[in-house]
Amino acid sequence: MSRDFHKCSTSELDNAGYNALIITEIGRLRAQINEEAVCELASSLNHGKPCTIEYPSKVVGSGSFMGCANYHARIRFGDGSSSWLMRVPRVSSFAVGFPVSLAEYLIRSEYATLKFLETTAVPAPRAFSFGIPSQGTDHGIGVCFLLMEELPGKPWNGQGDAVKIWKRLAEIYMELEKHPFSKAGSLSVESPEDLPSVSATASDRFVCLDPYGPFETSAAYYTAWAEQYLALIADGQLYPQFPIKAYLVYRFLQDNAFQLSDSEDKFFLKHVDDKGDHLMVDQDLNITGIIDWQMARIVPRREAFALSLVSADMKALCGGNVSLSTKDLALSNALREKGAWLASHTGDEKVRRFFWGLGLEPNWTYALPLANAILRVFGFEQGWDEWKEVALKQYEGDKRLKILIEESSGSTY
Repeated sequence: MSRDFHKCSTSELDNAGYNALIITEIGRLRAQINEEAVCELASSLNHGKPCTIEYPSKVVGSGSFMGCANYHARIRFGDGSSSWLMRVPRVSSFAVGFPVSLAEYLIRSEYATLKFLETTAVPAPRAFSFGIPSQGTDHGIGVCFLLMEELPGKPWNGQGDAVKIWKRLAEIYMELEKHPFSKAGSLSVESPEDLPSVSATASDRFVCLDPYGPFETSAAYYTAWAEQYLALIADGQLYPQFPIKAYLVYRFLQDNAFQLSDSEDKFFLKHVDDKGDHLMVDQDLNITGIIDWQMARIVPRREAFALSLVSADMKALCGGNVSLSTKDLALSNALREKGAWLASHTGDEKVRRFFWGLGLEPNWTYALPLANAILRVFGFEQGWDEWKEVALKQYEGDKRLKILIEESSGSTY
């Protein structure tokens, strides 16, 4: 996860070493890009207008035009018309390192999501094309890429008249509610000419999950998400410092997925990485568009219109404080003004806590408050130690848990 966003515990990093690794990574990535092929494709998609590719002047820090998962280059057209962006997954990133197959799926999914959004009133970048070298569809560019419109404005920093933001978000939620789907998953296409359809779920904002699904019920969708985490914990890929404790937490989430489930067979588009800077705003805090739809999902109503990260108090979230923030209440009120049904799932933190989980904390000291918060929000008043003893007995027949306990070699867990 990006260290710019992760506001729970963080260890000290060697900035010089960190920067050097990124500079080397981006140097390798740029060397793979065939700039002539980029401009040839972009010009062909924009009425033959000549263009140039422009890289960020900085590789690290403010102005680097790069997130933890993607690198961006700007495409400028000779007539001064609106610029485009070329979005390239950081498959060789030392910090993230998306598997190539997953990066390819995420490109196809984000393109499909943006094409769907073009049919709605939701403000989002237009998508023009994508390419995948392994499928021979990269037009000789040499890397996985997505060509999209560059939106005006800058990412919202959480400051200013937030009431204006909440009211506009409520309008956007209303628009998304007009476009239900019959399955949960993520939108995808095989080629730029295809119509978007619901396919496997496109990973997770914390972990590189394999695409899974689609699902016809909310129960199957929530249960499968928890199962992926359980499998990764059992395999030693997640929470290796406290695997038994983590396994118990995610097994609890899996067993309590029914608390989020409903019988409705309608699902809605959800921006998964909605932490605030996905909103582009102008100087008057008008939302000019929503960006970073890479891991967007089609989800049950309970999740689509629940409280998420955009209104969360991150200190309280990471500290295990189960409460609604002032921003949560403001967003809920804005939704209620548009329609009571939209605000009906903003009364608690269940969805937010379910998907935040243990937040990839490397140390149990910092994960413990999150575990206790999960227990509380799902209706269990027991403290961790008391609940853990009950859970160990309850799940003693779980084969993966048995193996983890055997591998602990008598150490305290």
